[in-house]
Amino acid sequence: MPSTIAPPTTLFVCSLCQFPAADSSLPSQSAGEVLIDHLRSELNARDLQDRVHLTPLRCMAGCSQPCNASIAAPGKLTFILSQVSPTAGAAAIVDFCQQYGDSRDGRVPYRDRPEIIRASTAFVLPPLPTSP
Repeated sequence: MPSTIAPPTTLFVCSLCQFPAADSSLPSQSAGEVLIDHLRSELNARDLQDRVHLTPLRCMAGCSQPCNASIAAPGKLTFILSQVSPTAGAAAIVDFCQQYGDSRDGRVPYRDRPEIIRASTAFVLPPLPTSP
């Protein structure tokens, strides 16, 4: 019987999400860039860069609730996340990407999701149709 290799999970992250303007102690990078750097480090540390494709986007139109990310794969639910901490959210997102990648259809039981994912899930969208 041929083995099936699951398609990689795509993790889209808005690179333009900003830190609150009131905080002058923040880095010169945008909050989105900080989150992307933390995610890249987490993925590399766990050797997951082949299973999870980190894809920065210029804008996800969620400017009022930064940081924004989306987790998607062919034939699976799509998760839209908002208000993710750029400094504390990366490990939980990578944990969830592993759970999501291991699932057949993207369904990860709510109780099993990291707390940060439960709190930041803004939308869950059905899979795109795979045939016309």
